Amino acid sequence: MAQSHQSPAGSRVDMWITRINRVPRLGRVVLSLLITLELVILLSVIIDRTLIDAVVEGDVDPMTPALIAAVLGVVIYGISWWALVGFDADPGDPWQAGLPAVVMVGAGIAGLVLIVVLALFGLAFGYVL
Repeated sequence: MAQSHQSPAGSRVDMWITRINRVPRLGRVVLSLLITLELVILLSVIIDRTLIDAVVEGDVDPMTPALIAAVLGVVIYGISWWALVGFDADPGDPWQAGLPAVVMVGAGIAGLVLIVVLALFGLAFGYVL
């Protein structure tokens, strides 16, 4: 008898796809927004830390880090919308979650953990982000 074995990772992805498919559209829109916000917050910290010296020296306009973060936020929100909500071009073929939706939710979970860790380190060492 030949048995087919699914890899544990494949079954976990399928499990997450099923969970995401059960979330109503409004819930996926809110989830997309929250994931985008937390990823943009993390990217803003990186951008600000990278450009702070150039801004202080006057080589870079003070609005540049905010504009970079805003552009990245719009791009990430578009990707997140595509992955979690979808663009319903065909009303007869409703959106279904796939691997991009699972990756986006995973990025959101990782981002949330990273924000909590950064906040805890900030509180422990006397500064926040």
